[in-house]
Amino acid sequence: MARQSSSAGRRSTVPALVLVGLGTFLITIALALVFFVVPAQKKTPLDINSTTVTEVSPGAVLVGLSLATNTPTDLNADREECRVPDASGDDAAAGEGAAEGGDVEAVGDDEADDSEVQLAVSCFIDNDIPLYSQRRVTAVEPSDSDVITMQAAQSLLREDLADGGDNAALINATVDRITLDRVTAMPIDEATSTMQVVAAGGEESAPVGFVRDGLQYKFPFDTEQKSYPYFDASTFTTNPIEFVGETTVGGVEAYEFRQDLGPIDMWSSIRDHFASISEGYDPAVESVLASYRRDGMTAGQWGLEGDPEREVDMRRFYTNTRTIWVNPSTGQIVNGSEDIFQFFAEDQAEADAFFNDKTAVEEERAEPTRTAVRFQSGWNEETQEITLAGAQDSADTLNTFGRVVPIILGILGVLSLIGGIVLGARGGGAGSSRTAGRRPGASRSAGRAGSAGPAGTAGPAGSAPGGYGSGGPAGPAAGGSGPVGPGPDARA
Repeated sequence: MARQSSSAGRRSTVPALVLVGLGTFLITIALALVFFVVPAQKKTPLDINSTTVTEVSPGAVLVGLSLATNTPTDLNADREECRVPDASGDDAAAGEGAAEGGDVEAVGDDEADDSEVQLAVSCFIDNDIPLYSQRRVTAVEPSDSDVITMQAAQSLLREDLADGGDNAALINATVDRITLDRVTAMPIDEATSTMQVVAAGGEESAPVGFVRDGLQYKFPFDTEQKSYPYFDASTFTTNPIEFVGETTVGGVEAYEFRQDLGPIDMWSSIRDHFASISEGYDPAVESVLASYRRDGMTAGQWGLEGDPEREVDMRRFYTNTRTIWVNPSTGQIVNGSEDIFQFFAEDQAEADAFFNDKTAVEEERAEPTRTAVRFQSGWNEETQEITLAGAQDSADTLNTFGRVVPIILGILGVLSLIGGIVLGARGGGAGSSRTAGRRPGASRSAGRAGSAGPAGTAGPAGSAPGGYGSGGPAGPAAGGSGPVGPGPDARA
């Protein structure tokens, strides 16, 4: 019976131990997923290759080649104030009319040519033309387990000149290279960033190897509801981008961020940036800066108030309202828009006064006289769909292995632990009951065996008169050998 009880106890103990072990294992896996495996995977992937394209929207641009050659653009060639009188006097009336309006400055005599007649800047600005922007971001070397180097080629293009090829349609472009921390998405603190500026009609390379600060092409995983430093490649400045609120984009959770910039003196900001990373005169820097400052022109050419013959030095100023929607789980940007307005002004005070005068800005939008670039647009539908699909897949993966699977494993693990403990407790209780049931019978047998001892030891009673037979010599002998005497023979 004892062996059977022991075997039954072992049969109930083994499953209990298995359940406890399984529960512990499942809980361990769940905790490992939450605190080790998934966090280790929250890194910017090394196979980034994405393209974003904006919607085509009407804008304005100052055509640099036309300005440099004092030649009206095709869209402005038929405007009266943009006609240049020839030596024979044809179009003289038009030229006089333009001069009277202060839009054209005539220099010299009847033999004036194009170089002697300075047209109004409005003759070089194409307004209400279809513009769009595109950007391709790829991962390049050096990249490893800790950092990733991204190369972003971005361009602003004219759709109306697309048939003439990329060179004809190109307004400006940049090739940006930056090395980021794969977890924080912040640039590393090393002079690894480079920027190459490409303009229509030529290529201008900026000095390489500078340190930058701020986010740009991606936000960190688990993006927080706070402001972040954000780098602006147009001005080489870093400014806060503010958290606006929670929303959804195409059904995907998103945080909205907004940044209002400007007016920023582009000539000064870019010059200061290059001065901080290079020494002495650099032709490449001067080439880059040339388009951000215009000297020796008159106030009348720029459409400024006051004496039209007044000579002015103008600098380009930059404003931008940038809105970005970020999936907080992955830090991936799922939508974006920009409202860019670049214009020329005499100084910072004049730029601020002009930009804050909404009436003047609307008039400039309708009839531009100082605009360099005006472009307002956001990502097109195809770009959003592709980006949203990628962000949703990444978010689903993180949610599955960072939340759903650990919860399921944790529940199963707890249930296994409870089942093992309960089964073990029941097995132990049954064994105790069987043992307790055998103890009364054993006690009775032991009692019977033990009673012979006391009776057998009653030797002295056998020596009592008439106790076990007659007296005589045997009596004293029996009495004297009490422990041996009280056997059955003695009773006989």
